Amino acid sequence: MSAGFERRFLRPRYVFFSCGYVWVVDERQPVAALFDPHSQQLMQLVSWTEVPPAPPGSGQPQIVADDAGMWVQNHRDGPLVRVGVGGIIQAEYTERHQLICCGPAGAWCMTIPRPRPDIAPSPDIPPRRPPSRPPLLVALPGGSTRRVAVDGALLSVEFDESSLFVGIEHDPWVRVPKGAGGRDGYEVHYSTSVMQVPLSGPIPERIGPDTHPYAQDRDPGYTSEYADVSYNEAHRRKRAFGDGIRWHWGKDPTRSDTTIVRAYRDRRSDPVRALTVPDVRVTHGAAGIDRLWLVVTEESGSRRGRSVLTGSVRDDALHPLSVEDIDITDRCWPVGTAPLDHDTYVQYCLRGLDGMQFSDRVTDVTARYVGQLPAGQIHIRFRHVNYPGLTLVARRNLYDEQGVRLEDFRKYVPVELMEQAETFAYPPSSEAADGVLYV
Repeated sequence: MSAGFERRFLRPRYVFFSCGYVWVVDERQPVAALFDPHSQQLMQLVSWTEVPPAPPGSGQPQIVADDAGMWVQNHRDGPLVRVGVGGIIQAEYTERHQLICCGPAGAWCMTIPRPRPDIAPSPDIPPRRPPSRPPLLVALPGGSTRRVAVDGALLSVEFDESSLFVGIEHDPWVRVPKGAGGRDGYEVHYSTSVMQVPLSGPIPERIGPDTHPYAQDRDPGYTSEYADVSYNEAHRRKRAFGDGIRWHWGKDPTRSDTTIVRAYRDRRSDPVRALTVPDVRVTHGAAGIDRLWLVVTEESGSRRGRSVLTGSVRDDALHPLSVEDIDITDRCWPVGTAPLDHDTYVQYCLRGLDGMQFSDRVTDVTARYVGQLPAGQIHIRFRHVNYPGLTLVARRNLYDEQGVRLEDFRKYVPVELMEQAETFAYPPSSEAADGVLYV
């Protein structure tokens, strides 16, 4: 039984400025579209299909970029590859370390060991120091890798455009009582510090309190990315630097559906350009020459997917970059044959959803299978009391793009449908066509 065929078009997820091009990377497939930063014209496609996709449930691929290309690792057990404008340049085994960032000297990977409580019957017993492999590894641009030891225990790793910030536990130590008067023993507490390591190299053999300067304004347990607006404005995931221009973006505190974008030149505190972008949320950004490129998602609940906006310090507004009609079908991972139980699995899923009243607000629920694997979907049609005169259609995938079955379909889909129905998390009624609104 063969899988169905359907043209696949680029769906933006990441954007980078590298090798003199703007790289727009697809959300799932190993493909990037390269644009000329001046004309905004598509120049070529780059793919790395030789790298196997991540196993189900292993999380998102890690992709970072520098001036000479991208580093890509789909999961920690898989290869780390360097991708240039011509495709894969090199591949490295990382010893199960996970890619975190890169710089001119190489790509940094890490494994943070699980902490184990060290409890002793008296406060003067020295800590246990079990042998462990170096928690950091660097893939060098010319080939090969290098391990980096840490003096103590690795707690956290953060980075910005120029530095790695390594949080560690180290001597001196002290044992503190657990329970009243040490009734439950004495637990080791170490001193903690954050060391600042330049990404431009050279790669150190070890990192410790006596090897690098302290980052006095950082804690080893770093704040969550979404802690507050002021933090997000200053955080690397909410900014992009390029050619002396610092671009920052974040939510307008007075209008939650509006994003503010500001450009600063050099170290000046007053912006040289301030732009507002209504009804979108920024998911990724990059800067180069005097321009900014942003991957955005609509806030309205529309299922149109992500798009790319761009603008310069001379523009009064951001403008769309044309990425919607880029056919990447021939650059995607191949799809295998359909599983032998595909037909009966479809019927199993339909029995669980057809006629299910997943909310008191919905009626007339029906379900049917539309299309072919891997793009075939279950279409759940229903009416909602707050959308009179419309038929709502929820489309849910049974398989991912490689034809791998999405497990627990009958468990998570009803929950998603119920949450949508109760919170009215649907596109506006104006997007309905012929009385049908796809949600």
